[in-house]
Amino acid sequence: MNFRLLLLIAFFGSFGLLSAQETGNPCRRSTEGKEFWFGFMESRNYHNGHYLEVTVTAREKTNITITVGEDANGSNVYSKSLAVNANSSIQIQLPWETVEAIGSEEIQRKGIHLVSEKPVNVYALNWDQNSADVAVIYPVESLGKEYYAMCYEPDIDLNNPTKGNGRNSEFLIVAAEDSTLIAITPSKITDKLRPKDSTFTVTLNRGQIFQVQSENEVNTGDQGQGDLTGSFINSSKPIAFYSGSLSTRVPTGKCCWDHLYEQIPPIHTWGREYYAVPLKSREQDRYRIMAAYDNTTVYISGLDPFSLNKGEFKELVFYHNDPKKIYGDQPIMVAQFSQSRDVDNNYTNGNGDPFMIILSSTTQTKNDVTFVAYNSDQIARYYVNIVTLTEEVNNIRFDGNSIAGEFQPFPDSDYSFAQKEISTGTHQIVNTNKNRGFLAYVYGYGGVESYGYGVGFNLDLVLDLGKSIDFNGDTLLLCNGDSRILDAGPYFDTYTWNTGDQTQRMEVTTGGKYQVKTTTIDGCELEDSIFVYVSAPDVDLKIDSDEGCSPYSIELNATNEFMKYLWKNENNDTLSTSQTIMADKTSEYRLTVWDKFNCTDKDTFKLVVFPVPDIDLRGEHLLCNTKQCDLSVDISGTPDYVWNYNNSFTWSSNDPGVKITNTSHRQASIDAPDWGQYEIYYQLTTVDGCSVKDTFEIGFYPTPTSEFIFVDDPNDKCKGYSREVKYTGNASENALYFWDYGGAKLIDSLDWNHFIVSVGAYNTNPYLTLFVEENGCWSDTTSSLLGANPDFVLETPRSRGCDSLTVSFKGELKVEDALSFEWDFGDGSPTSNMQAVEHLYQNPGFYDVSLLITNSLSGCQIGFQIDSMIKVFPTPTAEIIADTTTCHPDSTQIIYVNSIDSSLCFWSFEGAHQSGPGNDTITMILDEPFGKAILHVNEFGCVSQPTDLTLKRKPKFDISTFDEEGCQPFSTEIRTTSQDNYINYTWLTDTLPYLTGNSRLYYFPDSGRFDVSVMALSQETGCRDTLKKEDWIWIHPKPVAAFEVDYPIALLEHSTITYSNYSESADFYSWDFGDETSSVEENPVHTFTNLGEFVTQLIIESKFGCKDTTDFSIKILPFTVFTPNAFRPDSEISENRTFMPVGLGADENNFNLKIFDRWGQLVFESHSPNAPWDGSSRKGGKAPMGNYIWIAHYKDIQGFDHEPKGQVLLIR
Repeated sequence: MNFRLLLLIAFFGSFGLLSAQETGNPCRRSTEGKEFWFGFMESRNYHNGHYLEVTVTAREKTNITITVGEDANGSNVYSKSLAVNANSSIQIQLPWETVEAIGSEEIQRKGIHLVSEKPVNVYALNWDQNSADVAVIYPVESLGKEYYAMCYEPDIDLNNPTKGNGRNSEFLIVAAEDSTLIAITPSKITDKLRPKDSTFTVTLNRGQIFQVQSENEVNTGDQGQGDLTGSFINSSKPIAFYSGSLSTRVPTGKCCWDHLYEQIPPIHTWGREYYAVPLKSREQDRYRIMAAYDNTTVYISGLDPFSLNKGEFKELVFYHNDPKKIYGDQPIMVAQFSQSRDVDNNYTNGNGDPFMIILSSTTQTKNDVTFVAYNSDQIARYYVNIVTLTEEVNNIRFDGNSIAGEFQPFPDSDYSFAQKEISTGTHQIVNTNKNRGFLAYVYGYGGVESYGYGVGFNLDLVLDLGKSIDFNGDTLLLCNGDSRILDAGPYFDTYTWNTGDQTQRMEVTTGGKYQVKTTTIDGCELEDSIFVYVSAPDVDLKIDSDEGCSPYSIELNATNEFMKYLWKNENNDTLSTSQTIMADKTSEYRLTVWDKFNCTDKDTFKLVVFPVPDIDLRGEHLLCNTKQCDLSVDISGTPDYVWNYNNSFTWSSNDPGVKITNTSHRQASIDAPDWGQYEIYYQLTTVDGCSVKDTFEIGFYPTPTSEFIFVDDPNDKCKGYSREVKYTGNASENALYFWDYGGAKLIDSLDWNHFIVSVGAYNTNPYLTLFVEENGCWSDTTSSLLGANPDFVLETPRSRGCDSLTVSFKGELKVEDALSFEWDFGDGSPTSNMQAVEHLYQNPGFYDVSLLITNSLSGCQIGFQIDSMIKVFPTPTAEIIADTTTCHPDSTQIIYVNSIDSSLCFWSFEGAHQSGPGNDTITMILDEPFGKAILHVNEFGCVSQPTDLTLKRKPKFDISTFDEEGCQPFSTEIRTTSQDNYINYTWLTDTLPYLTGNSRLYYFPDSGRFDVSVMALSQETGCRDTLKKEDWIWIHPKPVAAFEVDYPIALLEHSTITYSNYSESADFYSWDFGDETSSVEENPVHTFTNLGEFVTQLIIESKFGCKDTTDFSIKILPFTVFTPNAFRPDSEISENRTFMPVGLGADENNFNLKIFDRWGQLVFESHSPNAPWDGSSRKGGKAPMGNYIWIAHYKDIQGFDHEPKGQVLLIR
């Protein structure tokens, strides 16, 4: 991929999960830090523009220093210091000759050391034309000691081998500390021919790198160009580890090539649960799943589980519409590969090439990430995949906006994913729930360019004792009788189990809760617990053994309590995988069952089936003319010792008169006492007491004879035409007699063995022949000559006609003689003496035809008669019965009146059709106002002339309205509808005259249910019909709104008003008090808080939606008490000339004001607030200037008492 033009950089926001030194959490690890050691693997460098680039992003402004290697004097080969602004990034190009690893298995001082004052993120790019990759660089604190390599199969370009296409798979080690001892176990032969699976060591100092490549020569060594995936690296101190490929195709054979370069997470950060999201725009992706420990079971949604040992991997392809949950019962690593362009070239329009992403487990989520997508003319489309808990979807923000609608759930999982196409520029992903996070992967495609890497993940220390896929929560499955290793991981310094154990790994054989606390020397403390559930399936066949004679079987049932069954024999051959098996052979039946947790139990059943031979009696079943025979026995299927011993056999018969002699195991002679059918029995008993029997049926019968004689004189010429024959052989009446009359006809049977035959007109073979079969025995054949016969063949077939028929009678006389013919036509007409004659049958009827042929010289006669040879039928007359004057409903019955059993009626219609089956009587549906029925009748092939009948029906119509119910009073328009034309409608109401027309506006002043009736008259047919819809319109009564208040006028001081509702037929109430407040109570109480006149409106509604309203005006008055403390009767201002201490709100009928001078004498008294004191005395004179005391007693307009008092100054 062309990273000169494209780079996606992620730098983590202030709310993200920071490094351990930043957060104070010693267990926290991330891709952000202050110190980094890293390196570049070898890539293709055949292009002049080949370069290496490091990108640094920072949340805070910081200074960084980047150095590379040492020269012979101990000085850095490369050193540079730079400043990075806050929320910004810088790119540093490094001389590739200085930092890129070259070759295999050589220590090189090309390690890159980057130090920053503040936390930063670092990304490394190795670029060459059409082949580049980028890696996220881990800080020193996130490095580990144990790694497995993830690479890919080398796929060399044999057409252009010097350009690096398809060269080595490779991995790179970078030391972060001096004296780092590293043990390397390659999975394939290396370039320096170190054997696969052998372990060699190397010691590196700080900044040194060590690259290992697969064998680089084609067809040499044991393995050739090998895939180093699964190579194991174990170091004494933390190291940075990278793996991939110099350049390869994914998969092999599909163009094109690309460099693969990823920093591999240490084993201690691996997890158990991963989610694979398809790469957008690709039809399929390739995955590799690797195990960290032996006997790891991997579960993938939709697939069968499979097992891996440590370092082993399985490669799979998942399609674009098939996201997967991947779960291991022990830690696993999952790599997602974008495949070469040509794998799905048509699907992607040629965009894309290989890259590798190491997926993160659900334990390594982040909360906040910011990344930048720089513009590129090579990459056509940019994407980001996001994985989070489904319950967190609504909390995810992309560039500040919710993208909940873009997520879709993983099947059968608590997680969801989004595949979002993005633009170039800066983007931010945030989970607003600070306690939860997400995982994110960025990638892009264009031509043969591509890239991809993770931007949202952590590398925390993880303590996870695991769980089983069968359970929710932290529960491990243990099958009864098995043991299980609980592993807290090798990356802690102390381990404390609740069992007292203090080791990393603990073997458990019993169920229960296990808890461990771990610590590191850096202060990281983690705890985890697991419940071990023991599953103990128990299978019992209820029987241990059995025996029987063959054929013998017994059904073994393992019950339906288990998920899987396996039956095997003592040779370990699989017999069945069903719940039940039919045991029918001598064997040991070994059963293994699996419960729903895949735990097993076993049971065994032994069966002995004693051998029984097969026997077959052989001989002749039918013997003619003898009463003796020999039988043999075929014995097979077992060794002879099973049955060949003295007295192991018996012969017998169903008839005690049968003699059986010369008996042995295999033969016997049979002598029957008389003719007949006999059964011979044979029984053979084995040494185990098993018996087998066979029955043989034999028939002994005499052979029949076939002699017969002519009873009459054979020399009489006339007898040649009619002969009397009698059978004289020895067969019985039950025998089968096979006579061949030689063309003669049987005239009469006198007895079973005595009959007369006529030579007749059809005799062409003048021989009488016989052979006989009885009881399976056959006679010889006897044949005798009958004599000469005339040979006349009638050629006229049976004939039929309608009303009349002319028939031509003729035949062929093959032997000429002095013969005369006499035809009788059966209709009473004169006979005819012609050999061939035509005859007219004038009337219908059935006619027998006979012919007598007489030899005029000898007087011998032959003849025949054909019954009903001629049939003449009358032509039927079609006639229909139906009332044509009646106005019929939609259907009516019509009848063919002349029907007989042989009548076939063919109906057709105009404006109508037939309903249901029927022949002579049918139901006619009148589709139009006039309907015509047309009938043809066929009787014995004679077809009538058509007849027709036209019927008329009542008009077909309906009425409808928009609303069938409403509130009183109610008006609605009712309309008629009809497919008939020319219909006049009359509306039938309670008042005259009736109205006419296609519609009518109905007014219903009262409530209730009302009928609607309308009469229709067809102008075409003159037919009329009335439609009445009873109780069709439903008018609901209108409620009546009414209410009263306790105070129509009230003072603000007592402004609480009680409403008494007297409404009728109401179910719902809506009050508007006129002061922007309301209520739905039936009898509300409302307090007004302002002065004024307020109109209270009540809207009531019935349950049918009928409403009424009423209103009432309420006045709220002030209780104004403005008491002046002085007044002057001669003032120029009129309001100042009198004194009255009471204002509005006083009841004029309950009022008293008294004014006293300073001596207590009453000066003035008033009984109305409208009669103020004008300064005069009770005697009518002017009261002197001075102070006066006043006392008032009154009720306000609501009846409340008031007793104010005070002083007032009278001024003169």
